[in-house]
Amino acid sequence: MEAESRDLLTVEQAANYLQLSQSSIRSYIRQGKLKAFRIAGKRKVLIPRDELLKLLEPARGDLFEGGDDGADDASKNGAAPPPRR
Repeated sequence: MEAESRDLLTVEQAANYLQLSQSSIRSYIRQGKLKAFRIAGKRKVLIPRDELLKLLEPARGDLFEGGDDGADDASKNGAAPPPRR
């Protein structure tokens, strides 16, 4: 049970973990972007750590897909480089 309780975070802990405000975490929960649970009869909301990691997945993929080959942004989007003088 102790290991399971470490995998559940309060809104405050989740906000600290992601370096966001508590209101942002609550907003993600309302929007369905973050799954959370409330124990019957309690006000405390608990968020599984795995859900926080899932929230980060799209950003991790965007950062590492394609890599940085040193080309500037203009050549990446098909635009011609500016003329040399």
